[in-house]
Amino acid sequence: MTRETIERQAGGVAFDVEAVRREFPILGRRMGDRPLVYLDSAATAQKPRAVLEAMDRFYREGYASVARGVYRLSAEATAAYESARESVARFLGASAAELVFARGTTEAINLLAAALAPRVAAGDEILVTRLDHHSNFVPWQRLAAERGAAFRIVECDERGEVSADAVEAAMTNRTRVVALPHVSNALGSVLPVAEIAERVRGRGALLVVDGAQGAPHLPVDVVALGCDAYAFSGHKTYGPTGIGGLFLTAELARALPPYQTGGGMIR
Repeated sequence: MTRETIERQAGGVAFDVEAVRREFPILGRRMGDRPLVYLDSAATAQKPRAVLEAMDRFYREGYASVARGVYRLSAEATAAYESARESVARFLGASAAELVFARGTTEAINLLAAALAPRVAAGDEILVTRLDHHSNFVPWQRLAAERGAAFRIVECDERGEVSADAVEAAMTNRTRVVALPHVSNALGSVLPVAEIAERVRGRGALLVVDGAQGAPHLPVDVVALGCDAYAFSGHKTYGPTGIGGLFLTAELARALPPYQTGGGMIR
């Protein structure tokens, strides 16, 4: 990829490619007599210096129990945790109250599928697409089997795309959940989520979006997209492994039962 290509994809904003490269310490490593070239960011992204230093600083200077202590260090850690929630929510165009932290996209989707189980009855339908990653396929497949619901797959066209018309054509008045990717992890296809959301809402179903590839590669505004839920992973967005987020509309969040119980839910 040339500097001109990178700048064009960045909207014409000029930047120093080598300066950006230097922000990722691992890219200074050599593989034999050659510099390391990393091309697997769609699977997991390397971590820039700012992330590594922030993590190191917290563990060295600010680590304490979050939401479990009244002493100053714990209060500071709790404030930092909730500040991170606000930052991530802004990144998605959401409010902090609409963001649930999870260990990644897979857990976020499984969390949602488990919480939605009481709303799915025998004879209902759950739709996914042929483009879905297994993490947005198997949880819904299992939920359908457990609840006696039909599990239906919306096929992609010859271009590897799924249209709003195709989704709407597959829906019936028994469709309860439509789950699909924002961006295909295999083909890079970008689905017209906002248009699909309008069709799904018109049928009274919920739209769940796997944003594992959308969040790192596209500007995301969950309000503009119109989805009911949006899941993504931190490790694909230059953050640490083992973190992620799940946006839920306030209306949906209020309607769902607790997924896990414990001390964090006690006032």
